[in-house]
Amino acid sequence: MALKSSIQFALFCCLLAGLGPSLFAQATGAVKEAHPSGSSYSTEESAAVTPPLAQRDSELRAALALQPDSADLQYALALVLRQEGKPRESLDIYTRAARYRKPAPKELRSVALDYVLLQDYEDAIHWLEAAARTDPADTDVLYSLGRCYYSKDRYLDAERMYERVLAMQPKHLKAEENLGLVYDATNRPDKAEEAFRMAASWASENGTDEWPFLDLGGFLLDQDRAKEAIDPLRVAAHIRPECASCHEKLGRALLATHDSAGGVAELEQATRLDPKNPKTHYELGRVLRQAGQVERAQQEFSLSQQLYSAHSQE
Repeated sequence: MALKSSIQFALFCCLLAGLGPSLFAQATGAVKEAHPSGSSYSTEESAAVTPPLAQRDSELRAALALQPDSADLQYALALVLRQEGKPRESLDIYTRAARYRKPAPKELRSVALDYVLLQDYEDAIHWLEAAARTDPADTDVLYSLGRCYYSKDRYLDAERMYERVLAMQPKHLKAEENLGLVYDATNRPDKAEEAFRMAASWASENGTDEWPFLDLGGFLLDQDRAKEAIDPLRVAAHIRPECASCHEKLGRALLATHDSAGGVAELEQATRLDPKNPKTHYELGRVLRQAGQVERAQQEFSLSQQLYSAHSQE
């Protein structure tokens, strides 16, 4: 039902925008698999269900019962549903809302982010491009479009979007950080490091966003500069102690600088936080074997192999 509604929404918006049948066909394919690169955009853009969201959901539904033809209320409910992690239901409500009012660029962006949650980056790109044509100065739309281009390995298109954002907002931290990811992916390490360091310099070590520090530390680690990677990775782990990737990368950096005890502790924490990650179990097993803990190492290797096998069958 939700997929059918999303197709109706696509047709409605295509007609409003004057788009031809070929673009309609492009926008209405079945949900496709995508392989996200870098930080997970769906994680960044979605919010866990919290009491305020649940309360807002209930309030909007009550208001709609009294005003069922209110486009504004329907668009507001669709946004809340996306934030609650319910993309299909959100798309269904967006479809209803579009019958009463043409969606604004910010609403098209939210539709696109529903598709991101469904791992359907092609449809997400389609709606973001439509939003960008409507308002070429909307930096939220342009940034989101860059993220989706990146997730489809369209690195030069992503670079172009981030540069447009930075031209309008010279200290847009996320655009600068993700520009570093583009440079790294296109084998421009000097420019990547410059962008990562710039983004980290704009970020707060006491803030809530670990990604500028995690990306900088991960880049330095991949460049065999483990000693330099430790400080930004410590900051990332401090900002978000529940981040398994932060602890895993910090553990690897500590091990590379001969801090075996610290490295093992961080890798153990990473496996506790993300027990189904085969790579982390493998890294921990490798370190334990080097430390002479053969039995524990074998347990980690076996678990890693089981998890890899399970992933390959999914």
